Amino acid sequence: MANIAYMRVLPIEAIAASDRTGAAVAERTLGQAGGAIFSLTILLSIAGAINGFIMTTPRLLFAMAQDHLMFQKLAEIHPRYQTLSLGIAAQAVWTAVLILTGSFETLASYAMIAAWFFYGLTVAGVAILRRKYPDRARPYRMWGYPVTPALFVLVALWFVGNTWITQPGPSTVAFLIIASGVPVYFIWRTRHA
Repeated sequence: MANIAYMRVLPIEAIAASDRTGAAVAERTLGQAGGAIFSLTILLSIAGAINGFIMTTPRLLFAMAQDHLMFQKLAEIHPRYQTLSLGIAAQAVWTAVLILTGSFETLASYAMIAAWFFYGLTVAGVAILRRKYPDRARPYRMWGYPVTPALFVLVALWFVGNTWITQPGPSTVAFLIIASGVPVYFIWRTRHA
């Protein structure tokens, strides 16, 4: 909906040239103050998303460590603050490495191709599990099943393929990072079996 609104207000050339399309639309429709308020709203939204990532990523590391798929130290809880302090520190180190080794556009490409790759795998996994275990209770019925997940997987494949074609460098690096986890998983699993 937002993209349709952007295209109704700004010409395609202005959208292509702008790195702040939403703010440009807000300035055109609501004036300078509207553009500033829109930018502030986006900033607050980004801060909320970052807060969510800061809170959830250490929890994922904690769960992986409990399942013996990550360093056991990451399953420890800080004795005084009752937080996953090592998970937060590990996340901070990895974030710093990513920031120091690439531009925002490159990091966004890494994140987008990896996210859509796993979105597609997740939805495909739902279809596979429903077929593999047909007698399980289904508390939620997916609208349009099996067409809806099939379309989603196709769109995810299109996004990943298009990104790989238009940005082969970052896409290859993202997949190498993902692929590096496969042997690590099997090594870890073998050591803790």
